[in-house]
Amino acid sequence: MTVIAALLLGACSRTVQWEEEVPLNTGETIWVKKTVNYTLRGGAGNPFDIAYRPDWVEKLSFEWSGKKYVYEGDARVILLAISPQKQPVLVAPAADSSWQWKHDYKCTMPFYVQLVPDSANNTWTWPPAIEPWLFGLSHNLMRTRNPPSQMPARVTALIRNSEDKAGSMQTPSQAKIDPTYKTDSCIKGK
Repeated sequence: MTVIAALLLGACSRTVQWEEEVPLNTGETIWVKKTVNYTLRGGAGNPFDIAYRPDWVEKLSFEWSGKKYVYEGDARVILLAISPQKQPVLVAPAADSSWQWKHDYKCTMPFYVQLVPDSANNTWTWPPAIEPWLFGLSHNLMRTRNPPSQMPARVTALIRNSEDKAGSMQTPSQAKIDPTYKTDSCIKGK
């Protein structure tokens, strides 16, 4: 009976899409479309607390400088910035969703991952550490994941800042790229 219930709950999912207003480090503002799947499952501390919870994989799509970019992956991206080479990059805390373990990402300081698009703009790779020009930049992508029925279709910068306010106070390294951010739970180099 438990197995049947688990299979039925696993089959229940919802896809939620919204657009976010994203002020870039260049002074421009663009809109990023996000897609997140929510699956009906129990809570981490209470398996009987059944609710729609976001999956780790998310999709971001946006246009910048006449090109379309798509990222679909398991990094919890908090920042979209334009590099000095005029290329969009994404930044995520490397420890979020166990990203560092899944991708064999070694300890760095600061402990973020910088995602860089390939020439087709849909495969993203990462250097061994983020570049210093990112230090001090504020997050510009919403980290909060509300239940599907409470996610607005459009999220302005004001709404994002309000939704992320508590998390920004509790985890300042996710509010701004902190050059001193480190963790003990990372893969040590050889």
